[in-house]
Amino acid sequence: MIQAGNTTKAMTRWALNGALGVVVLGSAMTFMSGCRGDRTDAPPRQFFPDMDDQPKLKAQSESKFFEDKRSQRLPVEGTVAFGSTGLIPEGSGQWVEMKGKDRADMLKADETYYFGLVAGSASQDPPAYAERMPVEVNKELIMRGMERFNIYCTACHGYDGLGNDSGLVGRMMNVRPVNLLDNKYRDRSGEFGTDGYLFHIIREGLWAPDGANRMPSYKHAVDEQDAWAIVSYIRTLQRAFDAKGRRLGQGEIPGQTPGQDSEMNQAIASTDNGGEK
Repeated sequence: MIQAGNTTKAMTRWALNGALGVVVLGSAMTFMSGCRGDRTDAPPRQFFPDMDDQPKLKAQSESKFFEDKRSQRLPVEGTVAFGSTGLIPEGSGQWVEMKGKDRADMLKADETYYFGLVAGSASQDPPAYAERMPVEVNKELIMRGMERFNIYCTACHGYDGLGNDSGLVGRMMNVRPVNLLDNKYRDRSGEFGTDGYLFHIIREGLWAPDGANRMPSYKHAVDEQDAWAIVSYIRTLQRAFDAKGRRLGQGEIPGQTPGQDSEMNQAIASTDNGGEK
């Protein structure tokens, strides 16, 4: 009888535990059904309402926090996109280099690379343009510059860079495009001959003293690296041809594109940082 009683109690406990398990399982399924499954008109359950309802600003929306009710606001003066301590891991590799470039592109702290200026001269009037470009000049950069030049510059300045009637669009302008092979654009000690000045005109355009625009900005299509590449190609044209488009010491230019000319290839081969030896 004692053994039978114990067995009965054990079976009772087993039945109770089983029933409890069914209840727990059913509750869990009910709980999960509120998160995913059939659609319902009931509002979603908020397990972390502070994350769902946190304050945020949406474009073109009204803000109740600011007195002027505007949600779109300029950053506080002195705000930068990244802190002094970045999240870029140590080491090397394509991902590290990419993140480092993204950070540098956002901060634009290098005045020479991003604006063509001598470091610390941005507040001067006029600013001082860098005499030489801050990137290594090699054949790859020059060839990239030739490609970008042929896409964006030749319509006005021509494939030879002579301006005037060289470009199909430039020849129809009232004010003809400048001759990039002119001596004033070769002389780095002059006002218009520095690498930084040429870079600046590519990126920002050219404006006359009366405010008239003589050349549009190409910063929408030409980033900083490509602008320096174009400058390196202009320097290569200047090394191969004189201000009238003649081969230096070789007479007139044959009916070839500059990239096919032997003097051009020699100029490319002889370049170093800054475009000259």
